[in-house]
Amino acid sequence: MGKIMNDEINITSIIKRIMDNKKGIFLILISSVIISIVIAVTQIETYKASAYTIPPERKYTQELEVFLEDGYRLSRTEITPILVFRAFTLNLQSRKFQRKFFFDNELYKYFNEDNHNKSFENNFHKQLRFTIESKIVSRDVGSEAFFTVNYIHTDPEQAANWLNDYIQMVDKLTTQDYVDGINILVANQRNSILSEISSKKNLSAQVTQDRIVQLEEALKIAKRLGITDRENNRSNQQNVILSGDETMHTKNPLYLYGSEALSAEIDALKERRNSFAFIMGLRQLEQKAKSLDSIKVNISDIKTVQIDQKAIPPKTRYAPKRKLIVFLGILLGSFAAFLYILFTFFVTRKKTI
Repeated sequence: MGKIMNDEINITSIIKRIMDNKKGIFLILISSVIISIVIAVTQIETYKASAYTIPPERKYTQELEVFLEDGYRLSRTEITPILVFRAFTLNLQSRKFQRKFFFDNELYKYFNEDNHNKSFENNFHKQLRFTIESKIVSRDVGSEAFFTVNYIHTDPEQAANWLNDYIQMVDKLTTQDYVDGINILVANQRNSILSEISSKKNLSAQVTQDRIVQLEEALKIAKRLGITDRENNRSNQQNVILSGDETMHTKNPLYLYGSEALSAEIDALKERRNSFAFIMGLRQLEQKAKSLDSIKVNISDIKTVQIDQKAIPPKTRYAPKRKLIVFLGILLGSFAAFLYILFTFFVTRKKTI
C-alpha cells in the first residue's frame, strides 16, 4: 500500500514539475523545431537521375564470334552478351572512365572548386551510385541482374544528361576495345598465314634447284649402270629415313627411273617458269588468307549494353528530406526537454536534502 502511494506521489510530483516548467519545455521544443526547419530549408537541394541497363541481345555480339575455315573459334573464349555486359559494368565503375568523362567534358567548370581533382571526387565520383535491381529470367542471358546507375546533382536536367552521356561514352569505348581486339586477332591470323605463304614461295626456287641437283646425280648413276628405262625390280628398293620422327619408309632410288625419265624431268625443271603451282598447300593457304580479308567487325554492329530506360530529369528532389529533418528535430527537442525535467528534479531534490 505504501509503495503504491509512493508511486502516485512520484507521478504526481513529476506531472507537477512539468506543469511548473512548461514554459521552459515549450521553449526547448519550439527552439528545436525552429532549428530543424532552418536546417531543412537551408540545405542544398539535390536530385537523383536513374538509368536502367541490361545485357545486350545476342545479335549485338554475334559479330565478335569469328570462326576459321577449320571450325575453330578465333578467340579462345566464347564472347557472350553476359561477358561484354560485365566488361561494360566494370568500366562504368572505373575511376579511369569517370575521370575521362569529367575532364574531357570540362565538368569542373560547373562547380565552385578550384582543385579540379577534388571537384571530381566530390561532385562526380562520389555522386555516382550503382545498384542491382532485379533478376533477368532468360536462358540466353542467365541469371544476370539489371544494373541501375544513379547520379546525384543539384540540377535535374544536367544530372540526366550527364548520366546518359557517360553511359554512352563507356558503351562506345568498351565496344571499341572488343572490336579492336577481334580485328587485331583477324589481322594477326592473316599475317601469320601470309608469312607462311611468303616463306614457301621464297623456298620454292631453292627446292627446285635442290631437286635438279638430286636428279643430275641420279642421271650420272643411271648412265654408268646403263639404265635407260624405268626399273621396277623390287630387290633394288632401299630403306630411307624421310621424317623427323625416324619412321622408316621404302623408296626406289632415283637412278632406277632411267636416264630418259631423269633427263626429261631435269629439262622440265630448268624450263619451269612458275614454281608456285607446285608448292603443296599453297592455294589452300591463299584461300584462308583471302577469307580473312573479308572479315572486319564494325563498331556500329556491336553493343555491350542495352538501355532499358534512359535517365530522365527527376521531378522530385532527392535531398534534403525536410519532413524527416523536422521530425528528428521534434524527437531531439522532446529528449532535451526530458533531460531538462530530470535536471530540475535532481537540483530541487538536492536542495531539499
